[in-house]
Amino acid sequence: MEQKVSIVVPVYNVEKYLKRCVDSLIEQSYSNLEILLVDDGSKDSSLSICKEYELKDSRIRVFHKENEGLGLTRNYGIERATGEYITFVDSDDYLTSDAIAAMLDRAIATNADVVIATHYYKNEVQEVAIPERLYSGNEIKKALMVHMMGNNGNKLDALSYTAWGKLYKKELFTKNNLVFPSERKLIWEDLAFSVEAYPLCEKVYVLHKPVYYYCFNEGSLTHTYKANKLELVMELYHYMGIKIRELKLPVEAQYRLNTNFIGHIRTCIKLEVFYADKNGFGTAIQNIRKICSRKDVQTLIGNYPKSSFNRSQYIYNFAMEHRCIYTIYFLTWLQNKKKRIE
Repeated sequence: MEQKVSIVVPVYNVEKYLKRCVDSLIEQSYSNLEILLVDDGSKDSSLSICKEYELKDSRIRVFHKENEGLGLTRNYGIERATGEYITFVDSDDYLTSDAIAAMLDRAIATNADVVIATHYYKNEVQEVAIPERLYSGNEIKKALMVHMMGNNGNKLDALSYTAWGKLYKKELFTKNNLVFPSERKLIWEDLAFSVEAYPLCEKVYVLHKPVYYYCFNEGSLTHTYKANKLELVMELYHYMGIKIRELKLPVEAQYRLNTNFIGHIRTCIKLEVFYADKNGFGTAIQNIRKICSRKDVQTLIGNYPKSSFNRSQYIYNFAMEHRCIYTIYFLTWLQNKKKRIE
């Protein structure tokens, strides 16, 4: 008998992208699916679009709930999923037509608890440095989880920690009461989820096949301005440091986490500069000064190996370490002119 796969799709104000997402699900080459569209209190026409699809395809189940955020909406879908396997798709993204078939093939063949596939971003395959094969036992912590903490300095070899682009055994959740935290408490709930989920796995398969289209969305949590974003970022940073020590991950895990979060701190500064026209130049300068004056930020910057920086990064880091606020603003303004905040 074919294994059923549950696809959980949290939906919130995505009327612009939703049809593209759902179409990619119903057109999967593997057909034994249930598609759970969980509307998280949308204010636009998203719920109506979900209901239209529910009438067209018996595999689609639509739920509507009050707004709680992405992590808790995924949990809502997990509780109602009936498949042997489960995967998550963000409603502004979409899948390749053979995504489920490819991941399920490896899951069944290797009895993996999780299959980690690669993805497209800007229509380019995001390659991973981790070899394609089955990982088990201590390898999951020492290889996979270490790479999930971030890149090794300027070497782009991180492994995706996102919930999407993966296929999970449903029993991983039910047997362990495994849930996603709320991103309102831990800003990148997928990263916090990863240090809970992967230590529970006996086998994980890394698949060098892109199955997921990750799409840039300026309205996403990563790219939106929040006055307290740095507070949330650093709270997660400290939480992850505690988990790394509790799990006794190799020292490299902390180094990679530092690389990751130096990038997130810079993004907070980029957002201040990007929104200076709206919030005011003086407010942006004041907030950048607050960011650079934080003791934990200074400790992170000061302790990070300077040898891993290229020339522009070294100058930027020097300006942050010595709190050259106007220099930081100008350098960030130049960066923002070259590319979007991503």
